[in-house]
Amino acid sequence: MRTSMERWGSVALALACLTACSERVGGDDGARQRLQAESDAGDGGVEPDEDDAGLAPLRTVPIPQPSHGDIVDHAAAVQLGKAFFWDTQAGSDGQTACASCHFAAGADNRVVNTMNPGPNNRFESNGVTGPGQTALISNIGKDDRLGSQGVRSATFVSIASDPSSAADVCVENPKAPFGGERQVTGRNTPSVVGAVFFRQLFWDGRGHDVFNGLDPFGTTGNAEGTLTQIDHAGLASQATGPTTNDVEMSCTGRPFNGPGSVGAKLLARRPLQFQEVAPTDGVLGALSASPERGLQGSYHDLIDKAFRPDVAVNAEAQFSRIWGQAIQAYESTLIPDQTPLDRYLEGQASALTAKQVAGLNLFAGKAECYHCHPGPELSDATYTFAAQHGLVNEDGGDQGFHHIGVRPVAFRNPEDLGRAANGPKGIPFSVSRANVDRGAFKTPQLRNIKLTAPYFHNGGKATLTDVVNFYAQGGDFSNPSSRLRAINFLPGEAAALVDFLTNGLTDCRTENERAPFDHPSLTVPNGPSLPAVGADGHGACP
Repeated sequence: MRTSMERWGSVALALACLTACSERVGGDDGARQRLQAESDAGDGGVEPDEDDAGLAPLRTVPIPQPSHGDIVDHAAAVQLGKAFFWDTQAGSDGQTACASCHFAAGADNRVVNTMNPGPNNRFESNGVTGPGQTALISNIGKDDRLGSQGVRSATFVSIASDPSSAADVCVENPKAPFGGERQVTGRNTPSVVGAVFFRQLFWDGRGHDVFNGLDPFGTTGNAEGTLTQIDHAGLASQATGPTTNDVEMSCTGRPFNGPGSVGAKLLARRPLQFQEVAPTDGVLGALSASPERGLQGSYHDLIDKAFRPDVAVNAEAQFSRIWGQAIQAYESTLIPDQTPLDRYLEGQASALTAKQVAGLNLFAGKAECYHCHPGPELSDATYTFAAQHGLVNEDGGDQGFHHIGVRPVAFRNPEDLGRAANGPKGIPFSVSRANVDRGAFKTPQLRNIKLTAPYFHNGGKATLTDVVNFYAQGGDFSNPSSRLRAINFLPGEAAALVDFLTNGLTDCRTENERAPFDHPSLTVPNGPSLPAVGADGHGACP
């Protein structure tokens, strides 16, 4: 008898073929129901595992909608959120926007000054021996991490009184291990593309699914307080984290709200005043001041249109509340649902090559990738998976978080506790408090993975071939995950899986920066200078 994974591989392809046939001849609901029943029951009436892949086009999944929020005009909120996300004035140095770490398919592909030395404070990987150097493209075998560079270490003094000044008034305070170079985060930057489907954000999930209007920590004891309580708002929670973080975007001590704050600064400045916005930008084009830089109008104007009057009138005092919701509104438009896989599952048989179909069958069968990457979203860390399967996984840890042996987790001086780490008030992010959450990290979604190297929370794998080899050997270090086992690939199988991951999951619009993935100009510190790109991007897509 075939295993449930093998059954799913054949049923997935049959479902795709049936979809194609039914669209051509007007549909056969009876046949579709019979095939779905076979999928549900398995061969010979044997019920398949509940973890079966459940693949379907991403557009079949409703975009999570925040409840009890403050937005009254969603289109205006998307405009505001896109301006916030790309505006370099948000950083204390006047050069660092949210997009500075999320400019490449929603992630970061810089190689200069991107190494964090890890807990031992020694730079000893990828040819890097100190801060500010260029990292070789190779795997990491030490406790070093490839992260994203933020701002130089400095102490906040005030917001510059001149609205034509992008930088805050700060006093530099160089310290080890980065000295006078830009500081580098301790984890690899996840992509924001498709992130709206995650229940909780950041690798450790500290970006809570309930947004409190102030910080990432929701209704947990780590929160500083509550301005509001908005469900299904993990993206809003996440968006408030980097803005005042003194490694990522802020001089130490800069407040988010009130006088002399991030809010006071941006409200006094023209949106994107140092950046070009294409008149054909899919969201901001109508507001573009082209041929001048920036947008027409002010942040006050955008906020007044997007938010309830009682919130908008207090924008400076509640700026974090506005910031989080607006950025969530924008990032919720970044849906990579036009991949070859999506077109294939919608009935376009030619969307995948024969080799990529073989890779899909391995993904949903022998390789058992679907155990952690199930469903249309290709992740078990989503709202829908938690609703269907609960908040605790089969190992007893938090749903959507797994320790898979990327790095060891010692009980004394662990490198990175991940989900089991404590928040700023000493309360763990883990809800289950299980030992298996030590070193557990959120399962990423896989669309556009070709564009978001390096991989894993530490950036430790350079290529998708390295990732597949990692799983083939059952991880690099011992781990408690019952989902991970060694895979004996036959000749050609690993290459087929890599081909599927590389080419079957890439949304051409993301790669070509077509709307909604178009953007204002951006000069990335130690990275590229991106020109403003309009809705048509760099080329056509299927």
